[in-house]
Amino acid sequence: ATRRTSSRTSATAALCAAAAAAPSAKPSLQQAVDASSALQRQMAEQGGAASSVAEGLEFKPALPAPKLPAAKPTGLQGLLASLDGKKKMSTMEKSRHDWGNFKSKQDEATRDEMDRFAKDGYLAKQAFLARTDERQAEVARSNRRRGMGLKD
Repeated sequence: ATRRTSSRTSATAALCAAAAAAPSAKPSLQQAVDASSALQRQMAEQGGAASSVAEGLEFKPALPAPKLPAAKPTGLQGLLASLDGKKKMSTMEKSRHDWGNFKSKQDEATRDEMDRFAKDGYLAKQAFLARTDERQAEVARSNRRRGMGLKD
């Protein structure tokens, strides 16, 4: 157990040494992968000691090896690449564009029918709710006044 612990500490020591080289920065993903592979090699070298502890078990990594992101071009090349790329549409822009195209392709009768069934929309609904709230407040006020014996 002591031998296995010392080999693990040497692999983690390699990771810590890499972190100590750049104290303000976190260890990179590549350094972590290298430390993990060093630990796996050391565990494989100690096959005899490990097999006495757990026979029939094999080492399987908990997660697949991470894929490193591709480096983006920087400087003038990055600027040129960003200018050449197509501008992506958001979902809302695409929906608005598609709906506008659909409405423009319809004949006049269909457009009139769509307008008739569109109701009044958000602003009309808000105005209706405001009138309803005002009416309820008037009814509540008159009920309170009646309860106190006052006339409206």
